[in-house]
Amino acid sequence: MKQKHKISNEILKACDIRGIVGSQLDTQDAYFVGKAFGSILIRKAEKSCIVGYDGRLSSLELSQKLIQGLQESGINVIDVGLVPTPVVYFAIHHLKADAGIIVTASHNPSEYNGFKFQLKDRPFHGDDIQEMGELCAAGCFSSGSGRYNKADIKDAYVEYLIGFLDVPESCDLSVVWDPGHGASAAVLSAFLKRLPGKHYAICNEVDGTFPCHHPDPSLEENLEHLKQAVLENEADLGIAFDGDGDRLGIIDGKGKMLLGDQLLVLFARDLLKRRPASKIMSEVKASRFFTDDVISHGGEAVIWKVGHTNQKEKMRFENIPLAGETSGHMFFEENRGLDDGMFASVKLLNILMAHPLKLSEIREAFPRYHDSGEIRIPLETAKRKALIEEITLRMIHDKRSFLDIDGIRTETADGFWMIRASNTQPHMTIRCEAASEEGLRDCMADLDRQLELSGIPLTKKIRYSH
Repeated sequence: MKQKHKISNEILKACDIRGIVGSQLDTQDAYFVGKAFGSILIRKAEKSCIVGYDGRLSSLELSQKLIQGLQESGINVIDVGLVPTPVVYFAIHHLKADAGIIVTASHNPSEYNGFKFQLKDRPFHGDDIQEMGELCAAGCFSSGSGRYNKADIKDAYVEYLIGFLDVPESCDLSVVWDPGHGASAAVLSAFLKRLPGKHYAICNEVDGTFPCHHPDPSLEENLEHLKQAVLENEADLGIAFDGDGDRLGIIDGKGKMLLGDQLLVLFARDLLKRRPASKIMSEVKASRFFTDDVISHGGEAVIWKVGHTNQKEKMRFENIPLAGETSGHMFFEENRGLDDGMFASVKLLNILMAHPLKLSEIREAFPRYHDSGEIRIPLETAKRKALIEEITLRMIHDKRSFLDIDGIRTETADGFWMIRASNTQPHMTIRCEAASEEGLRDCMADLDRQLELSGIPLTKKIRYSH
């Protein structure tokens, strides 16, 4: 008799599986995710999978059931334990496995959990994830008895990172690090011992309740502890990671936040010195500063869909050497195009150790834009889709030009506004930007009009300049 299982469509996301533990996601789901993913691998004649888990309170139990499902589908499992997501990515290649899964809900609140997937040669997302849901519903699983082994590769991972560090003869760089009680705390101390300069760590114990702050470094309110520590220690910068360590956020020595697209510009300038005319990619939320700066430094700016798997896939197809998102995902060709907050921090340290200016001085030289910041509007799934469709029809009717690869982005006289549905949480994301304060007000008013026509007034106040 076939084993069938229904996984809620609400948790089958574009880039991963993610939901609230207990009400949307449980150990039975984890077991059948393992069976479905394992069956897909078996059909590709692939038989090995890395499994890791983050520090959330539910992660170990979900991991155990996931592993059971994988083994019963015939997959040999290598369990790397409690690690950040990039360690699973590293393990796939280091241990020559066919794929990897980590139990994580990334930056979501502590009551969430889920699964991220990676094949040895490409991302696993979109239709792949929908296929797993269909397999579970149909009960079309392979069967077998896979082996189980444990492997501790944290030291090998740290050694891999240090291999990309350009160590100067002397270094007085001072850095504060904040893993936010996330999974990066499992490897950060060993990593810091290998770095030149002075290093301080806060919130550096894995704790799935995230007692200091929410583990999302793309939001400035989650960087207040880091700001304070940078200023108290008179450090040159602070580096924060999200809950599963594939993103980073940056604070300069004056306590000011660098946005993800500003950080990408630093990496782009460095790359274009060595590889002029290269393509550099970001996503629809990116500032005009990103596109203008890449072009002015001899590169080609590419705008694509939000989502780490979307960015990885586009990089692979178009041989793009560098990409990054406003959320702090950074993708480097030399790291197989994978997002890794600690790898990105090594690249940033290399730039700063060789640069004549401090990070705060570099930031202060950036052009000034007026920016709404990222505004999130809670909205149910069906209404999110309907909202984009309604605005699209009005834009077409009004004969306005817009980009629709991921939501809607339209240029204005001196700026842009964009709106899209989040891949990971139940909200719409909007951002407005302009070269002038008046232009930003016009952008916000234009977007607000669109929202009001769909019955969703915008009440968030504007945040000026960065």
